[in-house]
Amino acid sequence: MAENKDNRPTYIREIDIRYKKKRVKSSAPVNVPLTDPTLVFELFSDLQNEAKEKLITVSLDSKLKILCFEVVAIGSVASVYARPVEALRSAIPLNPYGLIIVHNHPSGDPTPSPGDEQFTSNLLINTTSLGIQLYDHIIIGESRYFSFAESGLLDKLKQKLPI
Repeated sequence: MAENKDNRPTYIREIDIRYKKKRVKSSAPVNVPLTDPTLVFELFSDLQNEAKEKLITVSLDSKLKILCFEVVAIGSVASVYARPVEALRSAIPLNPYGLIIVHNHPSGDPTPSPGDEQFTSNLLINTTSLGIQLYDHIIIGESRYFSFAESGLLDKLKQKLPI
């Protein structure tokens, strides 16, 4: 803690970034390109057992392999609040080529809500302006998932971009 001219304490916010390996129980190979939403579902299928919504950012390199992933927000049983900047904050220092956003619906129904669509649209604006490719937003439900890319909804949202 430092002091300023008035002898009042000045607080400095420190960010601690830690990288650690985490074992995942999946038959899906981890060091392969994430081009299939089914593979993403297998890797993050444990989210279907969560009682609260969790939002995860998966950062990808130019070969679409995972650089890292981070839980960026934890919500309630029916929603998770996150601004696009929270989804991007952990990714930007890694200089990713692309991103995949993953979150769960504890209800078991992976159908996207209007809020999910709005979040994805806002995230597209931000990733496009930063030169980062948003490859997918996958919602995990009970034993199934919804992929914005696979359903064509991601392309529809891209067409509506003001950029």
